[in-house]
Amino acid sequence: MFAAKVKKTQTKLRYGVKGKQIKFFDAQGVDELVSICMTLAQELWVVKERLATVEAAAAKKGVILGDEVEGYAFTPEQRAVMEEEKAKFIDRVFFTLREQSEALEIDAKDEPDPPKLP
Repeated sequence: MFAAKVKKTQTKLRYGVKGKQIKFFDAQGVDELVSICMTLAQELWVVKERLATVEAAAAKKGVILGDEVEGYAFTPEQRAVMEEEKAKFIDRVFFTLREQSEALEIDAKDEPDPPKLP
C-alpha cells in the first residue's frame, strides 16, 4: 500500500465573480462596448444576407431594383412599422448598457440615505 503524507492546501475562490457577470477586460465599459459591437455585427449580417436574397430573387426574375429602391417612399403606415422595428433594434443593440444601468439603479435603492447636512 502506498501511504504518503498529503499536504492539504486551501484554494481561495475568486472574489470578483458574480453570477453571469463575466468580465474579460479590466477597463470599465470595454466589455459592454464589445457586446454592443457584436450585437451590431450580428444584426448587420442578417440584413446583408436578407438583402442578398432579395437581390438574387429579383435578378432571377429579371427585375432591376436600383433606382426604385433609391427613390422609394414609405407610406405613413409603413413608416410607423419601420419606426417600431428601429426601436426594437436599438433596444437589442444597447441591451447590455441598459442592463448595467438598471442594475445600478437597483443597487442604489439598497443604499442607505446619506446623512443630513446640518
